[in-house]
Amino acid sequence: MKVTIAELEQAARALGVKVTFEDLRTSKGGACRVMETRRIIINKHLHANEKVAVLARELGRFDLTPLDLPDHVKKKILRESERPADALKPPA
Repeated sequence: MKVTIAELEQAARALGVKVTFEDLRTSKGGACRVMETRRIIINKHLHANEKVAVLARELGRFDLTPLDLPDHVKKKILRESERPADALKPPA
C-alpha cells in the first residue's frame, strides 16, 4: 500500500510538528526548530514521491511509539530513516 503525504502530515500533527512546503533552491528539506516550534520544511518543487520520502525520513527522527500509525506508514518511515543521507541529495 502506498503511503500518502496526508498520512505522514497526520503523523506529524500528532507529534506537534508543523509541515510546510516552501521554495528551497538547494535543498530537498529537513527538520528544524524555530523558537519552540518543531518544523519539517520540504521543497515544494519536488515530485510527490520525493516529498513522501523526505517527510518519512524526517519523521523517523522522532519518537513515534505513542502514535497509532498504520503498519504501512510505520514501515515507510523506518525504511526512509534507514537510507543513507546521500540518497536524498539536493537537485543539481
